[in-house]
Parts: sequence; structure tokens; C-alpha cells
Amino acid sequence: MCPGKWMYGSYFATILTDPTRYLKWALNTVKCSGIKVCQRKIETFVDLNFKYDVIVNCTGLGGKILCGDTAIVPLRGQVAKVAAPWIKNFFYGDYDTYIIPSFDHVTLGGCRQYQSYSTEVSNYDYLAIRDRCEKLIPSLKEAELIGHRVGLRPHRIPVRVEKEYRNLEGKEIKIVHNYGHGGYGVTTAPGTALNAVGLVKEILVEKEVNCKFP
Repeated sequence: MCPGKWMYGSYFATILTDPTRYLKWALNTVKCSGIKVCQRKIETFVDLNFKYDVIVNCTGLGGKILCGDTAIVPLRGQVAKVAAPWIKNFFYGDYDTYIIPSFDHVTLGGCRQYQSYSTEVSNYDYLAIRDRCEKLIPSLKEAELIGHRVGLRPHRIPVRVEKEYRNLEGKEIKIVHNYGHGGYGVTTAPGTALNAVGLVKEILVEKEVNCKFP
């Protein structure tokens, strides 16, 4: 299936999630549940006016400034979207090479560039990606380019999922952090979200107990 001198690879069955579709569905689900969604820019947690029982911080790279977290760094990635309907399986090889069929395109990747803030498409990266993927699956030479995607992944070791009690302007703010997933956000989000929800519940229980027994 894969000609060439590849050192290793993996093959297994899994669930495919398309983030562009999933995020729209998730947002719509939240709104239909009666949850108010508002969009604004904040510089510090003080901007939230201390009116929330608990703040869940999922700001990704924004945590670097919002929390003063020097452990989080941008991890630049670039992929190519191509038309290759004959590709039915996904492939992962070495050198961060992957081929992932989706609903209406195939994703060719990739690259990992630490501390890079560039969101411009690099033709060098594109040609390198195509070369590796075409060596893995030669039929991709016939695949028409649809477009490029460039993103900055919020990379942190370890991923930050924890409670924090912060005193700001004489008031205690309760925060649950959940960020720093790097290139594995979609993969690990269900698990870290459950952990974060558990921490939120702990804080709310603590509040209820304190109200009963001041």
C-alpha cells in the first residue's frame, strides 16, 4: 500500500471529527440549551467584574497573556486540502506525515514549528508535505489542490487542567483552567472537558457548603 522507505506507520479504526462542522454543532447545541453566548475581548480576569461563581478559562494561546503562563507556546501547523475521493483510509507515517480523508476533501500534512507565530501559507512547507504524502501514496500526485490551512496550536507541557483561587483587588476569583492541548485538542477535548466539569462541580459544592456553614 505504501511504497518507499518508511520507518514506521500505524493503522487502526477510529472516529473522524471535522472541527469546522463540530464547533458549529456544539455552539448551536449550547444556544438551544438556553445558555447565553456573548463575545468580547478581555485583558484581565478583572474585566469580568467578579460576577461569576466560577470562570472556566479555555483561552488557548491567550493564556500566555491572560495568565502570564510562559509554559504555553505556539506550535505552527500547515496542511493542504485536496480533492482525492479515491482515498478511503487514513495514513500516518514518520516525519509528521499524514493523509486524512474527510467528508468532502482529503487533508495532507503536516508540520510542527515551535515558537512560530506566522499564519502565512509557506510554499516550502506545502511542497514538502506533498512530496512526503505522494511518496506514501503515489496516486495523490493526481489530487487537485483545494486550499491551505495554517494554524497556531496552543502547546503546553503538561496540558493545564486545574483549579486556581486568585485574589484580585481584594476579591477571590475561582478559575478552572483547561488549555494547552497543542495539536491534539479535538482528540483530547472530551476527556479534559470531563475533568474540567468535575473541577467546576467541586467549586460549586464548596460554595454551597460555605453558604450553609459560614
